Amino acid sequence: MSLSKKTDRGLFVFIVVVLLSLVLSCASQKSSRPDAVETAAKEPPAPVESPPAKTPEAPPQAAVEPAAVKVPPPAKQLQGMRIIGEVEPVTIVKAGLTLPARIDTGATTSSLDARDIERFERDGKKWVRFILLDRRSGKKVKVEGRLTRTVEITRHGTDPQYRPVVKLKAILGQAELYREFSLTDRSAFTYPVLIGRNFLQGEFIVDVTRKNTTTPMSEGN
Repeated sequence: MSLSKKTDRGLFVFIVVVLLSLVLSCASQKSSRPDAVETAAKEPPAPVESPPAKTPEAPPQAAVEPAAVKVPPPAKQLQGMRIIGEVEPVTIVKAGLTLPARIDTGATTSSLDARDIERFERDGKKWVRFILLDRRSGKKVKVEGRLTRTVEITRHGTDPQYRPVVKLKAILGQAELYREFSLTDRSAFTYPVLIGRNFLQGEFIVDVTRKNTTTPMSEGN
C-alpha cells in the first residue's frame, strides 16, 4: 500500500472518532439536564380557591307596631255603697221577721222561703197569700201581697216551675229597700232568704270572705 493511501485512511478514522466523541458528549449533556417543560408539566396544579359561599339573606320584615293597650275607663266611685258578707240577716218588714239570707250575686231575683202559697183576687187585682217561717223560733207569719208577675224556672231534668213574685220592703244593714221576691219552698236550702242582684245593685259590695257584717246573727235553723 502506498503512503498516500495510508494517510487518507488514518485521517478518515480520526474524523470518525472525533464525530463519535462529539455525538456521545452531546447525548450525555442532554440526559443530565432536566427538561423544563416536562418538569413543569409533571408538577401538580396549584389549588384554585373558590369564592366563599354567600349566605342567603332573609327577606326584610315589615316593622310590627306594638298593639294598642286598651285603658279601661275609670271605675265609678263606690262612695255610699256598703260592704257586706256572703251571709247577712235580712228583715222582712211586713212579717216582722229577721231571717238569715244567702247573698248571691249570680241570682237575678231575690227569693223567700214561702209555705202554703195561695193565689186570690182582691178588687179585680191578683194577689198572693203565703206563710213565712222563722226556723229558729218556729214562729209562723201570714203575709199577703199583690202579685207583680210570675217567673218560669227551668232546671235540667225537671219540669218547669212557675213562681209568683211580690214586692216587699226589706232591711239589710242600714238599707231599707222595696224589692221583688219570688216565692218558693226553700226548706231544702240552708238559708230561707236569697238576696240577688235586684236587691244588691247600686247598694252593696259583696266580700265573700266575710259573714254577718251588718249584725251578728246565729245561722242556726
